[in-house]
Amino acid sequence: MSVEVSSPETDAFRAAAGMLADDRVILTGATGGIGSTIARMLSAAGARLAITDLAADRVTALAAELDCLGESVDVSAAADFREFHGRVEQELGPLTGIVNCAGLWAPLPYEEIDERAWTATLAGNLGTAFAACQAVLPGMVARRRGSVVNFASTAGEFGSISAAVHYAAAKGGVVSMTKSLAREVSPHGVRVNAVSPGPIDTVALGAATAEQKASVGERTLFNRLGQPHEIAGACVFLLSPLSTFMTGTVVQVNGGSLL
Repeated sequence: MSVEVSSPETDAFRAAAGMLADDRVILTGATGGIGSTIARMLSAAGARLAITDLAADRVTALAAELDCLGESVDVSAAADFREFHGRVEQELGPLTGIVNCAGLWAPLPYEEIDERAWTATLAGNLGTAFAACQAVLPGMVARRRGSVVNFASTAGEFGSISAAVHYAAAKGGVVSMTKSLAREVSPHGVRVNAVSPGPIDTVALGAATAEQKASVGERTLFNRLGQPHEIAGACVFLLSPLSTFMTGTVVQVNGGSLL
């Protein structure tokens, strides 16, 4: 007799099952540590899914795993993303949700941030989110249905602990953009929210020692790092019918690290 394995992650995936069965969702930044877990949970939740990221081989592999649409697109290139969005809607039908997880983390002390680094970081974080929102929102507004989930950061709300003022500025822009777009489109039945992750155990911490990871985790009230599935769960919730009276909200998924 087989024994059903239980863990916080598997329990979260089971809880998400069927929550998005009537939805068609685009996920940007789909192949990263958090993005790939979001992709798998959106699929487990029943969404008809389209994914994109920059690395074509990784997009192809993940799309094959999940049996979903996948394409390498630079989301900050607005025209390219509009074309991708059009192909998605031709294949899947009218979009009901998008998760803008695409981002760029390249920390530098302020005196080392040149124009190229500044521009790339704003384009990779704020530019990607705006280009995607600008492409998908008109259709959602016309249909009076849709949910947008942007990716903010505790750095964008309270300043970066690491030396990364350009990243903090970009994520602060995501927060303001989320609230401003909500004011424009929510009277038409469309929700725009953001998730703001705290310290999460991903490849971004890959170079950190066990002691350094433990030190970061100690900033949370759970005395540990967050896990990617805990961010994915917040995204599923914001796309689902459980959050229909939420808009212009930044959902802090940070283990109480800012209290």
